[in-house]
Amino acid sequence: MKLANSSSIIVLVCVAIASAQDKPKTCPQAGSDFASIFDGKTLKGWHISTKTGHGTTKAWVVKDDAITGTQDKPGNGGIVITDEQYGDFEVSLEMGNDYGPDSGLFLRSTENGKCYQAMIDYHNNGNVMGVYGEGIGGFAARNFQTLESPDRIKVLDYPEFHCPLTPEQWKTFWKKDWNQVQARITGNPPRVETWINGIKFMDWTDTEKRLPDKGGIALQVHGGGDLTKQFVRYRSIRVRRLDTPDNTLSPEEKAAGWQLLFDGKTLKGWKTCTMQESKVPVDNGCIQPHGCGAYMMVPEREYDDFILSLDFKISKGCNSGIFVRTFPIKVKPGEDVGYNGLEMAIDDSTGAGMHDTGAIYDLVAPCRNAMKPVGQWNHAVITCDAPRIIVELNGERVSEMNLDEWTQVEKRPDGSTHKFTGRVWKNHPRHGYIGLQDHGSPCWFKSIKLLPLRPKRAG
Repeated sequence: MKLANSSSIIVLVCVAIASAQDKPKTCPQAGSDFASIFDGKTLKGWHISTKTGHGTTKAWVVKDDAITGTQDKPGNGGIVITDEQYGDFEVSLEMGNDYGPDSGLFLRSTENGKCYQAMIDYHNNGNVMGVYGEGIGGFAARNFQTLESPDRIKVLDYPEFHCPLTPEQWKTFWKKDWNQVQARITGNPPRVETWINGIKFMDWTDTEKRLPDKGGIALQVHGGGDLTKQFVRYRSIRVRRLDTPDNTLSPEEKAAGWQLLFDGKTLKGWKTCTMQESKVPVDNGCIQPHGCGAYMMVPEREYDDFILSLDFKISKGCNSGIFVRTFPIKVKPGEDVGYNGLEMAIDDSTGAGMHDTGAIYDLVAPCRNAMKPVGQWNHAVITCDAPRIIVELNGERVSEMNLDEWTQVEKRPDGSTHKFTGRVWKNHPRHGYIGLQDHGSPCWFKSIKLLPLRPKRAG
């Protein structure tokens, strides 16, 4: 996946970097359904470890909305760690460190700092977002090396996962102040994946079990030397648990105000779009709309601005969709209620056109088809925030539209035509029903969750 030489990187809805062979796998800068684990004001939910080999520095404070750390005396480093334990999860944060301190993002950390470390060795001969075995073997997986200034790197020969950027591309990719880093850890022995500013930088899998299934998330100041005048800074720290039982809310989701729309056992609160009972019962903890008796299954009330999070899988040849802002729900005879809403398309295809999975159906094509193969579970997040509609699929922001830009009858902003007769999407109501479509094939939905952004009808 080595890229063609380029002096600039263009970041659009989906990060895209020209390549002679392929494009690097991408991920958004933290999914919309991540929950904050740092309030930006205090260290509530975190504590300073007194047991690490790097030291017991007390110099962890919150300053300018960031957890800020340094050595409190020459050589005395240490970690600040979450009170909560995490198993399979994704964590995203922004780092604004001085160039010099050796730091790290610790995954499944013990109190004494043993962990899988997503490296933040932000100094000469260092690395960002490689994987290091902190206290569990000292193995290291890294595909580039930082040099004497933060805008310079050297690409290393690491065939298991090639560096996705050239040194020239790094110069414009790496930001001078704050950069977003993200890590995911799953399984045990674990697979560890990391990203920088939306680009995947490492995918590494261990071959043996070295730590318990759960541990803390920690931030490090390395011991040794004299780093008392240099600081590490971390903000916007958010997490998404990947091992929350189906059809339940994690503690972070409950604290953030997420609502569970489906209990996994009954269809309480759900009807067909004709407001009748579904002819299909709950199917193994899922809503399965095919054969329900109408065009879609809907919650019984409307919603305004929200983030919708859910998991789905399809059958072979499936054509389905997830609708938002479907209004009105009652249509004239001969009309299709699907034309009254915006749809995230779901289709058993590998393309990336206006009708493929991740598209805002017939309006916006996805940057790529990020759906997993038939029979595997997918994670979708749809944000409806005033005029903005954003679709994320399996950790990638794939399509987006601003309704205020859709001012022409039956036309997209670029002047091309779409199929919605008489429609000026700017004028579409900013509220409506959520719908799970029956378009002729089985499709299963579970863990359906909603976070109201400016709740009105959401209660």
